[in-house]
Amino acid sequence: MKPVIRAFAAAALLATAPAVIQAHFKLVEPASWLIEDDRGDPQKAGPCGGSNTDWGKPSFGVTQAVGGSKLHVKVQETIYHPGFYRVALAVNSPAELPLDPKATTTQSERGPQSVSGEVMNPVQMPVLADGLFMHHERAAAPFETDVTLPNISCKR
Repeated sequence: MKPVIRAFAAAALLATAPAVIQAHFKLVEPASWLIEDDRGDPQKAGPCGGSNTDWGKPSFGVTQAVGGSKLHVKVQETIYHPGFYRVALAVNSPAELPLDPKATTTQSERGPQSVSGEVMNPVQMPVLADGLFMHHERAAAPFETDVTLPNISCKR
């Protein structure tokens, strides 16, 4: 077994509370592949985070891991939205990550509001875990789990 993960630049934790409204979260563990502020931004395009012209700056943090082992994932939600989280692996580039899951929405006075999203079951690469931390109320404590990494080798 060889080292397989490079900072979560290779693996990305995607908030999927679902596509129209996504939670803001701070990736506590492992180190984020982007430099994050206290809310975890930048995470996505406005109006909730980041901008369409600045998607963030790489942190160049590296988390060593071994294929077939478990990676501890810990996120702190900083701005509440109901939903769930997904963990996906991009071996060479974040462009390898899947699109957000299909969302079901309802119309509200503030525009479309997500009410649910499709959870991939069973998961297929590059998704490693889906439907994590399903919640419909604000959570004070961080969400934590261990995700099993595929037994693959990476160039980096």
